[in-house]
Amino acid sequence: MIILRIMFIIFIFLNISSSYASNIKNSAVVFMYHKFGISKYPTTSVTLEQLDAHIKEFSKEKYSLKSIEFIVDTIINDGELPNNTIGISVDDADKSFYSTAWPKFKENGIPVTLFVNTSTIHKNNKNYLNWDQIRELRDEGVSIGAHSHSHYHMSELSIDEVINEIEISNNIFLKELGEIPPLFAFPYGEANEEIMNLLKEYKFKVAFGQHSGVINETSNLYYLPRFSLNERYGEIDRVKFAANAKGLGVYDFIPKDPAIKENPPYVGFSLLDEKLVPSLDCFVFDSKGQVEKELFKFNERIEIRLKRKLTKGRSRINCTAKGKDGFWRWYGHQFYL
Repeated sequence: MIILRIMFIIFIFLNISSSYASNIKNSAVVFMYHKFGISKYPTTSVTLEQLDAHIKEFSKEKYSLKSIEFIVDTIINDGELPNNTIGISVDDADKSFYSTAWPKFKENGIPVTLFVNTSTIHKNNKNYLNWDQIRELRDEGVSIGAHSHSHYHMSELSIDEVINEIEISNNIFLKELGEIPPLFAFPYGEANEEIMNLLKEYKFKVAFGQHSGVINETSNLYYLPRFSLNERYGEIDRVKFAANAKGLGVYDFIPKDPAIKENPPYVGFSLLDEKLVPSLDCFVFDSKGQVEKELFKFNERIEIRLKRKLTKGRSRINCTAKGKDGFWRWYGHQFYL
């Protein structure tokens, strides 16, 4: 009788897991830009030819261009996103967005969220927007997000310094726009668990990093991925591949804190869809390049053992698997040391 009961419980669990996995209803790809057509900054700028190619691709009927807040609200409220949902974000409020990119996005009906670090926004700064221009953009439909005040490496600040960054930024937004943005993006994509919890306390809906990956309902809302686009990583084939990717359905990811304490970190996670396990592969990169690893698969549980320590600074893990539906599933995570 006990054996039969255990078998029944396992059967129910597997069916629930399979049902949940086969009904992952929300996948969304968010792209991140910084500058446009500024060739002396190839690591943060796309060429105008690349931008035009991106917009041409995004304008195809198979994609559904949505505001990032719509994407976030749909996931939070357990709604259902359209197929091939894409969101567009721009960090830092460079003037090239106002003069070059926004007219193109606007003409093609593409919603954009602009993440603003408030310290650079004043009339004497020739490289960045001023508040009159930001208000104009807001009135034309651009959503405004928070990006700290000083654009520091937030993981290197004390918690009091982080609070000060948030408070100054919030007060400036209240003064200039009459409201505090509901969305936050980490400068350099660097975060830790304490800061993520602090953003929850300040009532931000979500926070974004700068690591590649597809958002789905199992994603950490305070460390959401975005595909960064620049001259090197802005070629149209990569954009098409990312735009058509789906969420991998990762949950119970460890280590929970992106600011790792143990080096090399012990990495593990589970997949909602066990059928993706055979085709799954993961790649880890730091400043020295690819990090050799061993990948262990235990049904839906995945464990990764790195063969050396990660270098100081940012490092990333990307995991992909091809589903039977022909779509690639993509999960990304950034560590900071």
